[in-house]
Amino acid sequence: MPNLDRDSFIALLDRLGDPDEAAVLASAREIDRRVRESGIGWNDLLVPPPGAVDDDYHGAFTDDDPLEVEPARRPGGYPNDLTLIEELLAHDTLSPGTRQELLDFKSDIADGEFTDMDSKYLRDLHARLTRQARRSA
Repeated sequence: MPNLDRDSFIALLDRLGDPDEAAVLASAREIDRRVRESGIGWNDLLVPPPGAVDDDYHGAFTDDDPLEVEPARRPGGYPNDLTLIEELLAHDTLSPGTRQELLDFKSDIADGEFTDMDSKYLRDLHARLTRQARRSA
């Protein structure tokens, strides 16, 4: 994969801190072009090769990782989270990934692991999809 030659790719990444905004933008666009042309996604690209790190590294953060960005929600929280999830699940235009994410949110609510950040995301998603539905109607 010549477009992802490590040395030239790192040189492009180093240019992202350049004070010249045009140089930063050009580097970012070149990085994006190379990654897209390679057919490799960011998740695959940023995982080190097997054996490069110890066995505790799994390559990406998951819901089970100990990194906790936001504390768990207050008991009670927003009473309509489940209602919003059900309304969103009723949309027939949802992608399979979004549908699964909403189902995971239902599980998180039941397990007490649904955060305020999750709730904000849910409310923003609901607002966006509601606007889209109104525009297409």
